[in-house]
Amino acid sequence: MANLMITTWEEHLFWLEVLQDHAYFIRDHLSAAEAEYVDVSQQYIQLFGGLIDLLNRVPRTADHRDETMVRFSNKVWPVAKGYFDFEGMLQSLRIDNKVNLNLSPTYLNGTLAENQEYLRLLEYLKKAEEPEPLPLVDLMDLWLEDQLGHAVLFQNVLDPIEINASRQAEAYINQYQAYIIQNRHLKGYLRFKQPGFARQREFAYEVGQTTLEMSQYISGMVMKYNKKKLLNKTTLRFLEHHFPETCYFIKKLSYYSPKLKEAAGTCSLKRAAYL
Repeated sequence: MANLMITTWEEHLFWLEVLQDHAYFIRDHLSAAEAEYVDVSQQYIQLFGGLIDLLNRVPRTADHRDETMVRFSNKVWPVAKGYFDFEGMLQSLRIDNKVNLNLSPTYLNGTLAENQEYLRLLEYLKKAEEPEPLPLVDLMDLWLEDQLGHAVLFQNVLDPIEINASRQAEAYINQYQAYIIQNRHLKGYLRFKQPGFARQREFAYEVGQTTLEMSQYISGMVMKYNKKKLLNKTTLRFLEHHFPETCYFIKKLSYYSPKLKEAAGTCSLKRAAYL
């Protein structure tokens, strides 16, 4: 049941760029007093960068059975797992207020869940096996939390005078919170219903439409950011991190809701280029 819209090569590039961004965010939100952890996060930025460079030497047509791809997957595993453990340690310290990190434990829940999904895929890829896709209900568990987190983070980085932008973000926060509750109940229905029943497929489409709408909204905010017309306290990398993750979610959702295939076919999994 593979999603052929995303190749093995694209899966790797997507996740490596996501994890490298996460390492940038840890570094950027640590106090300079936390020199040891700043250094570790910088090491992971470089390690993920090195893996991306290595991936660019792997043929883009190589699939999960290709020997070069299998060797690459085995090289990625210890780095991705090491970074997972590093973020988990920081989360534990943040919960007990033992690290000067300007990110919340719940933010780290989201990044750890994404890292965990890559580790799940790598378990297959390093053995030359095709990964089992996430069931729809689990796909929703992962990416609804992500989209909610993006809306919350966006609202949090706005200057207090950006009242209209904040209200729009609040509307998306409320919508994704509702979707998370709906998905929990849909999961309960699977006790006696087979996955993919009509209401669950319609739910996938509704979520996809809202996700595309919010992405358009954030795209407009990024344009304002670039024109210095949006007062905020964040970086362009932090804002644009939203787009590849949204594209990935839409591509995966399109397997369950074919009406999303057009949007899934035109979005980009690759992040913006940075100097």
